[in-house]
Amino acid sequence: MRYSFLVTIATVLLLISSCAFAQDIATSLYPYIYTNLNNWPCVRLLNATNSIGCHAKKTGSGILYHVKSQSLLDDFVEGRFGSSDTYGIVLGYDLLTNNNILALQETGRVNGLIALLREAMDPESLANAHSPEGICPNCQFGLYADNPYPWNPNGQDLLEREFNIPIFAINPMNRVSNQIYNYIMRIIEYNEEKGYDSYPLQAVDFELFMWAAVNSETCLRRGWCEAVGGMSVYSTPSINMEADDDRPIVLLSAAMDSRSLFHELTIGADHDVSGMVGVLAVAEALSRVSTADLPNHIMYTLFAAESWGYAGSQRFVQDISQPFTCTNASRAVTCPYSNAPCTNPCVRTLDFTRINFDNIETIIELGSIANGANGYWAHVDDTTVSGPLVDTLQQLSNSSAENNVTINPAYQDLQRKLPPGSSTMSFLAKKRNILAATVTDFHKELGSLYNSDLDDTPKVDLHSMCHLVNTTARAVYLQAKGNTTVADQITANCTLVESLMDCLVSNFSCSFMQSYFNVSGISRISHYSSVFSFRNPQPQLLPRFAFTFLADITSHRSQTQKPCSTIQDCDTGEFCIKQQCIRTFTNYHDAYGTGLAYDEATGKVHVVDRTKATWTESTWNTPVFRTFLVTSRKQQAVELVVGVLWTLLSIAAVLLGKRFFRKTFKTE
Repeated sequence: MRYSFLVTIATVLLLISSCAFAQDIATSLYPYIYTNLNNWPCVRLLNATNSIGCHAKKTGSGILYHVKSQSLLDDFVEGRFGSSDTYGIVLGYDLLTNNNILALQETGRVNGLIALLREAMDPESLANAHSPEGICPNCQFGLYADNPYPWNPNGQDLLEREFNIPIFAINPMNRVSNQIYNYIMRIIEYNEEKGYDSYPLQAVDFELFMWAAVNSETCLRRGWCEAVGGMSVYSTPSINMEADDDRPIVLLSAAMDSRSLFHELTIGADHDVSGMVGVLAVAEALSRVSTADLPNHIMYTLFAAESWGYAGSQRFVQDISQPFTCTNASRAVTCPYSNAPCTNPCVRTLDFTRINFDNIETIIELGSIANGANGYWAHVDDTTVSGPLVDTLQQLSNSSAENNVTINPAYQDLQRKLPPGSSTMSFLAKKRNILAATVTDFHKELGSLYNSDLDDTPKVDLHSMCHLVNTTARAVYLQAKGNTTVADQITANCTLVESLMDCLVSNFSCSFMQSYFNVSGISRISHYSSVFSFRNPQPQLLPRFAFTFLADITSHRSQTQKPCSTIQDCDTGEFCIKQQCIRTFTNYHDAYGTGLAYDEATGKVHVVDRTKATWTESTWNTPVFRTFLVTSRKQQAVELVVGVLWTLLSIAAVLLGKRFFRKTFKTE
């Protein structure tokens, strides 16, 4: 019995050591088998009714194959190319259409897609690319949900679809992405030289598992998603504004972030960076004249998450148009703001209660304005209400010494009103008689790159954009009841416009940013709004810059000019901007769908209105995108048979060894 026990222990130890040894071998061999690559995936999002985006239940792999044209893609779909093996398809963004993706999925031979973006596309392919949005983006959340106009007739309707297949993107725009692109191209060339039939071939592994499913209500209950959102920014030079001061408000507005299929690569150079730059440039131009004591207040608003059901503007309107009640009741999670004026609901400031919604008299919104060489267009909801505002903009534009850039009314027919993405609709939904106009560089149709991953290059007509900033600044000043003589002296800083477009689109570490942030080595930042954290809300780089810039130019500095390194060096109510303590009426405002609500008592987010924005983003496992050499199916079968036989022989050896030990040591 003693020897039998020892034999059993020895066998168990042998098996354990074998498993540990096998695991150690697998770990050490991994880098010789796989090459892990940085990746930029399409991910899953959800709303009140369904889910969209990309998801794969299990890991898939396939031979890398570069589809260079629609005809090659058609050949693959119809079975005129390839074998029964599975493939990872590399294709240009122009070929990434809803019909093509579905056709490739239906073949059963595709386990993942890799889309090549602008820097990897030729001019012809770029010209053939269309907006991935639907024909009327975001319209279900706007004023005209019952009668949408086809603003985007050539839209691919890609962003609102669900794909049960991993889709990744590569845009060789910096050192890392260039290395990955060049590596992928090299191994594709290797496969092409082997004719895709001489093994081993280069293959790719995909893993893109998303935890959330069904809709926002379900995933929030399970804790598998988070609200899409961010932080809007509002600012006014009227530092003593109060809700009961009876002074009308002139609002200058723009969206701050954008949307595309691949969130980490979202830029939105024309839509919406140009509009944001326009607002900042107008604010800077007006900062060089006195505006704080005008009869009307001037306010600047930059809204986050507008592409997600007007989340930023609708929540801002909701919060300033209804009474605020502070209970300071107990919370599930401690309010993250130090010295919060109210802990339930938890808010960082009560300044938004000083904005009287009923006092908003005029809204001028800047949309896509980067390419106004052929003029700009002013869109309105009601011509009888807002026609005079458009007339003012038109007259100011035409009165300029350089009047070759015009602002035209976009309402020659009554089919079109305010375009998709117009935050103005959130205000008009509460009060329809506000004078309001949205200025854009398009007339009847959105641009072909609207909410596209290709809208990432600052192709700016600087002359027209500066002219529009001049006109808008003067119009805002006059609407605030400023005098004409001063208005005529207001001029845009064209160098600022150019710098802002360059810094916000392609070089966030530019010299201009250095005066606001200690940043280096950052070329591009994503302009996707990200997800909103209720436990510890923190602004992304984009709203942080907008806040700092607007706080600086609308600030009131004390005569002592107190220096600072951090906000702790300043007095209560002051901010540390450019190493100086300042007072400013500039703040962040939470931006997430008004169809969602945060329960302070439980720390949970719930869907409270399915007709409004309820967008959430799924949590996920770390996406995997790795390459390796794959052998033929026949060789894999041989390897499997050999492995099985080797296992059987090992088992037989263990059993025979056990018999031998028993017989030798006479344990029976």
